[in-house]
Amino acid sequence: MVIIAIMVKDFGSHLLDKISELESRSNLKLSVGVKLLLAETGTLEQTLSILGNSEIQVSVTKQKEEGKLIHRNACILRKKTGETLVTAKSRFFVANLPRAMVGQLRKRNLGIGSIITRNQIETFRKIVKIGYNSNSDSVFRIYKIIHHGKVAIEIKEYFSVDIDSKLGLPFQSFAKRHYNFLATR
Repeated sequence: MVIIAIMVKDFGSHLLDKISELESRSNLKLSVGVKLLLAETGTLEQTLSILGNSEIQVSVTKQKEEGKLIHRNACILRKKTGETLVTAKSRFFVANLPRAMVGQLRKRNLGIGSIITRNQIETFRKIVKIGYNSNSDSVFRIYKIIHHGKVAIEIKEYFSVDIDSKLGLPFQSFAKRHYNFLATR
């Protein structure tokens, strides 16, 4: 198993450079769809819904509270098929979140993006790391959601490199390994 992780320190073209570095180091050519999902800083649920032209559902698979932290594992699914599109692990810093949001988190029935939107909470999302895991053939990103200048949530999301085909996107249907692509020429 090979895990390649690349720190991201800036926004914009710097992130594009880091995605190119990830492709080079992992010997992959990522599709536009995968690159969009690695780089997006909005509500992932909404982005997946639009890209896949279907309803999305968040399923909380595990959640526990330890002191001032809530740990949550979740899957984002295509509602009509139940197919998993994204898996995520999150840490919520309870002291840095509004009470209403913490109450909704404890109910375990909504995704983070939906809770933030419903409560009209102003946040900033900062991508801190992107990477590739050869064991699961997936890419990942780690980002922080900042509220009132403090880290409120840390999230690690995993996307299969063939998420385009799962969403029915017209982009390249899977990430091609450079050596396989070159070998067929």
